[in-house]
Amino acid sequence: MDDGRRPDWRSLAAGAPATVLLSGTTVLWASPDVERLVVVNAQHLPGRDVLDLLVAGDRERARAALGEAGRRPGARLGPLRVRPLARPSLRVEVAARAQAGDRLVLAAWDVSGRVAIERELGHRAAHDALTGLPNRVLLTDRWERSRARVQTDPTLRTFVLLCDVDGLKEVNDALGHRAGDALIVEVARRLAAEVRPSDTVARLGGDEFVVLVDAVPSEHVEKLARRLRHSVRNALTGVDVRLSVGWAADDLSRPAEAVLAEADARMYADKRAHRTIDVRDARGARQSLT
Repeated sequence: MDDGRRPDWRSLAAGAPATVLLSGTTVLWASPDVERLVVVNAQHLPGRDVLDLLVAGDRERARAALGEAGRRPGARLGPLRVRPLARPSLRVEVAARAQAGDRLVLAAWDVSGRVAIERELGHRAAHDALTGLPNRVLLTDRWERSRARVQTDPTLRTFVLLCDVDGLKEVNDALGHRAGDALIVEVARRLAAEVRPSDTVARLGGDEFVVLVDAVPSEHVEKLARRLRHSVRNALTGVDVRLSVGWAADDLSRPAEAVLAEADARMYADKRAHRTIDVRDARGARQSLT
C-alpha cells in the first residue's frame, strides 16, 4: 500500500489463490478458491477445524506451525507443505500470518506440479540415465547410511561387490553401440533381480556395476557372486557374455574408496582367470536388438 500501512486480511485474500481466516485452528472465513483444494464448499467451512481438512499424518505438524505463527504477530511463517484429506495426491503449500488476537490468515497454493518436477529432477540426479539404477551419488549416500547403522549395531556387516561386463567394447565394435546399450540394460535388470529389496545395485558408468549388501555373512556374498555371474550368461543372444566379480567387506577404519579398490583388485583377478567375451559368432544378436 502507498501509505505504508499493513494490508488487512481482505486485501491479502484478494491477492492469494486460496485464503482462510482462522481463530486458533477454527475457520472463520474461506475464499472460494479453497474449495478446489479441500473439496468442500467455502461457505460450509466456517466453524470447522482446519486441521480436519488435512490427512492425519500432517495434522500435528500443521498444528505446531500454526501455534508458532500465532506467537509471532505480523511475521509470515512457512511455507508448510501439506496434503488435503479429500485430495491426498495434491501437495499444498501454506503460508501463515498472525493478525490481532488469535486470528491467523492462511494463503495456500497447489504445488503438485512443482513437486513432481522436483522429484523427477532429484531422480535424474541420483540415477543412471540408461539403466535407471542408482548412480555413484546415490550409492555413496546409501553406503554412508549403511556405515551409520553399523556404528550403532556392530553385528551388522556390509559387503561391496564390484562387477564388470567383459568385452563391452568388443560388442560395441562388432554390433554397434545400440547393442552395447541393450547389453548394459539387460545386465542391469538381471543383477537387480538377484538381490534383496534392501540391497543396492548401482551403475558407476561404462561396464561397471556395484552391489552393496547389508547384514549378511561372507558365505552369502560368495554365493551371490556366483549367482550374479550365472545370471548374466546369455544376456545377449549369440554372444558369450561374462561378468567378472570381486568383493570386499566394508571396514569403517578405511575410506569407502579403499574398500572399493580391494573389490576392484579381486574383480580383475577374476577377469584374468577367464577369457573375455567372444563376439565372433554373434549371428542373431544384432537382429534380436533391432
